[in-house]
Amino acid sequence: MMIYPAITDLMEKFDSRYSLVIATAKRAREIYQTGVTFTECKSNKPVTIAVNEIAENKVSFKKVVEKNAPMTQDEELNKIIEGQYNDILGE
Repeated sequence: MMIYPAITDLMEKFDSRYSLVIATAKRAREIYQTGVTFTECKSNKPVTIAVNEIAENKVSFKKVVEKNAPMTQDEELNKIIEGQYNDILGE
């Protein structure tokens, strides 16, 4: 039995399963509260509808990054390349 949408297809849109679950839960909550959907679905369950909307690119999500979050190595290298080395050293 195939499940649609496949988890591998959904994971292409997110960094982690955790992000996928959070996005799906937030959208499902919106659907439950407002009743507004952007896709046709056989199910009337908010989570199923939310997953289908994500798979069909009917909704989008912004990734929120904390200001005080530590930089990744790639971010540090990008700052160096951009000539912002002083920010990394705190000078």
